[in-house]
Amino acid sequence: MKKLLLAAAFLIPLFACAQTKQDPFNYKAEDRYLYYGDVVKVDSSLTVSDLYKDAKLFVTKLALVNTKITTDDLAGGTLIADIEEPATYKTQTGIGDDPMTLKYSIKIEMKKGRYRYTIDNIVVSYEDDKKTAPHTLYDLNKEKGGGIIGVGKEKRVLKAMDVLFLKKIDLLAANMSKRSDDF
Repeated sequence: MKKLLLAAAFLIPLFACAQTKQDPFNYKAEDRYLYYGDVVKVDSSLTVSDLYKDAKLFVTKLALVNTKITTDDLAGGTLIADIEEPATYKTQTGIGDDPMTLKYSIKIEMKKGRYRYTIDNIVVSYEDDKKTAPHTLYDLNKEKGGGIIGVGKEKRVLKAMDVLFLKKIDLLAANMSKRSDDF
Protein backbone atom coordinates (compact mmCIF):
# COMPACT_ATOMS: atom_id res chain seq x y z
CA MET A 1 0.00 0.00 0.00
CA LYS A 2 2.83 2.34 0.88
CA LYS A 3 4.53 1.70 -2.49
CA LEU A 4 1.28 2.37 -4.33
CA LEU A 5 0.83 5.74 -2.59
CA LEU A 6 4.46 6.63 -3.25
CA ALA A 7 4.10 5.77 -6.97
CA ALA A 8 0.89 7.80 -7.19
CA ALA A 9 2.59 10.77 -5.55
CA PHE A 10 5.22 10.78 -8.30
CA LEU A 11 2.95 9.96 -11.26
CA ILE A 12 0.07 12.37 -10.62
CA PRO A 13 2.18 15.53 -11.11
CA LEU A 14 3.67 13.99 -14.26
CA PHE A 15 0.20 13.35 -15.72
CA ALA A 16 -1.00 16.82 -14.72
CA CYS A 17 1.99 18.42 -16.44
CA ALA A 18 1.37 16.42 -19.61
CA GLN A 19 -2.26 17.55 -19.78
CA THR A 20 -1.50 21.26 -19.35
CA LYS A 21 1.35 21.25 -21.87
CA GLN A 22 1.16 24.23 -24.25
CA ASP A 23 1.11 23.90 -28.01
CA PRO A 24 4.72 23.99 -29.24
CA PHE A 25 3.82 25.86 -32.44
CA ASN A 26 3.66 29.64 -32.83
CA TYR A 27 0.57 30.06 -34.97
CA LYS A 28 -2.58 31.45 -33.43
CA ALA A 29 -5.92 29.68 -33.43
CA GLU A 30 -9.39 31.15 -33.43
CA ASP A 31 -11.77 28.21 -33.75
CA ARG A 32 -10.92 26.69 -37.18
CA TYR A 33 -8.89 29.73 -38.33
CA LEU A 34 -5.16 29.20 -37.79
CA TYR A 35 -2.71 31.95 -38.73
CA TYR A 36 0.45 33.83 -37.86
CA GLY A 37 -0.12 37.49 -37.11
CA ASP A 38 0.53 40.40 -34.83
CA VAL A 39 0.57 44.18 -34.63
CA VAL A 40 4.11 45.52 -34.36
CA LYS A 41 5.04 49.00 -33.24
CA VAL A 42 8.03 50.59 -34.93
CA ASP A 43 9.68 54.01 -34.79
CA SER A 44 6.87 56.59 -34.76
CA SER A 45 8.73 58.66 -37.36
CA LEU A 46 8.13 55.93 -39.98
CA THR A 47 5.26 56.98 -42.22
CA VAL A 48 2.94 54.72 -44.19
CA SER A 49 5.05 55.48 -47.26
CA ASP A 50 8.24 54.39 -45.47
CA LEU A 51 6.61 51.20 -44.20
CA TYR A 52 5.17 50.50 -47.65
CA LYS A 53 8.67 50.67 -49.19
CA ASP A 54 9.92 48.34 -46.45
CA ALA A 55 7.08 45.88 -47.08
CA LYS A 56 7.83 45.84 -50.82
CA LEU A 57 11.52 45.26 -50.02
CA PHE A 58 10.52 42.37 -47.73
CA VAL A 59 8.57 40.66 -50.52
CA THR A 60 11.56 41.19 -52.84
CA LYS A 61 13.98 39.75 -50.24
CA LEU A 62 11.89 36.59 -50.01
CA ALA A 63 13.17 35.93 -53.56
CA LEU A 64 10.47 33.41 -54.29
CA VAL A 65 9.57 32.73 -57.91
CA ASN A 66 5.89 31.98 -57.29
CA THR A 67 4.91 35.25 -55.61
CA LYS A 68 1.84 37.06 -56.84
CA ILE A 69 1.03 40.46 -55.34
CA THR A 70 -2.77 40.62 -55.25
CA THR A 71 -3.20 43.96 -53.46
CA ASP A 72 -0.73 46.81 -53.81
CA ASP A 73 -2.25 49.90 -52.19
CA LEU A 74 0.14 52.62 -51.07
CA ALA A 75 -2.66 55.06 -50.18
CA GLY A 76 -4.45 52.50 -48.01
CA GLY A 77 -1.21 51.07 -46.66
CA THR A 78 -1.95 47.48 -47.64
CA LEU A 79 0.17 44.88 -49.39
CA ILE A 80 -1.08 41.33 -49.94
CA ALA A 81 0.87 38.58 -51.68
CA ASP A 82 -0.04 34.98 -52.46
CA ILE A 83 3.02 32.76 -52.30
CA GLU A 84 3.88 29.20 -53.21
CA GLU A 85 7.27 27.92 -52.12
CA PRO A 86 9.13 24.63 -51.91
CA ALA A 87 10.36 23.48 -48.50
CA THR A 88 11.43 20.31 -46.69
CA TYR A 89 10.76 18.51 -43.43
CA LYS A 90 12.77 15.86 -41.58
CA THR A 91 12.29 12.18 -42.29
CA GLN A 92 11.24 9.77 -39.56
CA THR A 93 14.91 8.97 -38.84
CA GLY A 94 15.87 12.66 -38.77
CA ILE A 95 18.78 12.00 -41.15
CA GLY A 96 17.29 13.24 -44.43
CA ASP A 97 14.64 15.61 -45.69
CA ASP A 98 11.35 15.05 -47.50
CA PRO A 99 9.94 17.67 -49.89
CA MET A 100 6.79 19.68 -49.22
CA THR A 101 5.18 22.74 -50.81
CA LEU A 102 3.66 25.65 -48.91
CA LYS A 103 0.94 27.93 -50.28
CA TYR A 104 -0.08 30.93 -48.19
CA SER A 105 -1.01 34.61 -48.18
CA ILE A 106 0.92 37.40 -46.48
CA LYS A 107 -1.01 40.56 -45.68
CA ILE A 108 0.80 43.62 -44.35
CA GLU A 109 -1.32 46.58 -43.22
CA MET A 110 0.57 49.75 -42.38
CA LYS A 111 -0.19 52.84 -40.33
CA LYS A 112 2.16 55.51 -39.07
CA GLY A 113 4.48 53.91 -36.51
CA ARG A 114 3.05 50.39 -36.72
CA TYR A 115 2.08 47.56 -39.02
CA ARG A 116 0.06 44.38 -38.81
CA TYR A 117 1.08 41.19 -40.56
CA THR A 118 -1.10 38.17 -41.18
CA ILE A 119 0.07 34.91 -42.73
CA ASP A 120 -2.95 32.75 -43.45
CA ASN A 121 -4.68 30.51 -46.00
CA ILE A 122 -1.85 28.06 -45.35
CA VAL A 123 -1.97 24.85 -47.38
CA VAL A 124 0.84 22.30 -47.11
CA SER A 125 1.35 19.61 -49.76
CA TYR A 126 3.55 16.61 -49.05
CA GLU A 127 3.69 12.95 -49.99
CA ASP A 128 1.28 10.89 -47.93
CA ASP A 129 0.51 7.25 -48.76
CA LYS A 130 2.58 7.43 -51.96
CA LYS A 131 0.69 10.46 -53.34
CA THR A 132 1.12 14.19 -52.85
CA ALA A 133 -1.94 15.74 -51.27
CA PRO A 134 -2.71 19.27 -50.04
CA HIS A 135 -3.55 19.67 -46.34
CA THR A 136 -4.90 22.81 -44.69
CA LEU A 137 -3.18 23.98 -41.54
CA TYR A 138 -6.32 23.15 -39.55
CA ASP A 139 -6.30 19.54 -40.80
CA LEU A 140 -2.60 19.14 -39.96
CA ASN A 141 -3.11 20.69 -36.54
CA LYS A 142 -5.89 18.32 -35.50
CA GLU A 143 -3.81 15.27 -36.54
CA LYS A 144 -0.45 16.39 -35.11
CA GLY A 145 -0.27 13.94 -32.18
CA GLY A 146 2.32 11.67 -33.73
CA GLY A 147 1.48 8.53 -31.79
CA ILE A 148 3.10 7.42 -28.57
CA ILE A 149 6.52 8.98 -29.16
CA GLY A 150 5.16 12.12 -30.86
CA VAL A 151 7.23 12.07 -34.06
CA GLY A 152 4.41 11.60 -36.57
CA LYS A 153 4.67 13.01 -40.07
CA GLU A 154 2.16 15.79 -39.37
CA LYS A 155 4.15 16.95 -36.35
CA ARG A 156 7.41 16.99 -38.33
CA VAL A 157 5.73 18.94 -41.15
CA LEU A 158 4.31 21.47 -38.66
CA LYS A 159 7.71 21.92 -36.99
CA ALA A 160 9.41 22.62 -40.33
CA MET A 161 6.63 25.00 -41.39
CA ASP A 162 6.71 26.82 -38.04
CA VAL A 163 10.47 27.39 -38.25
CA LEU A 164 10.13 28.65 -41.83
CA PHE A 165 7.41 31.16 -40.94
CA LEU A 166 9.27 32.40 -37.84
CA LYS A 167 12.28 33.17 -40.05
CA LYS A 168 10.03 35.16 -42.40
CA ILE A 169 8.53 37.06 -39.47
CA ASP A 170 12.04 37.90 -38.22
CA LEU A 171 13.03 39.12 -41.70
CA LEU A 172 9.87 41.23 -41.84
CA ALA A 173 10.63 42.77 -38.44
CA ALA A 174 14.21 43.56 -39.51
CA ASN A 175 12.98 45.21 -42.72
CA MET A 176 10.16 47.21 -41.15
CA SER A 177 12.26 48.66 -38.33
CA LYS A 178 14.33 50.89 -40.65
CA ARG A 179 13.72 53.08 -43.64
CA SER A 180 14.43 51.11 -46.79
CA ASP A 181 17.00 53.75 -47.75
CA ASP A 182 19.13 52.45 -44.83
CA PHE A 183 19.70 49.06 -46.48
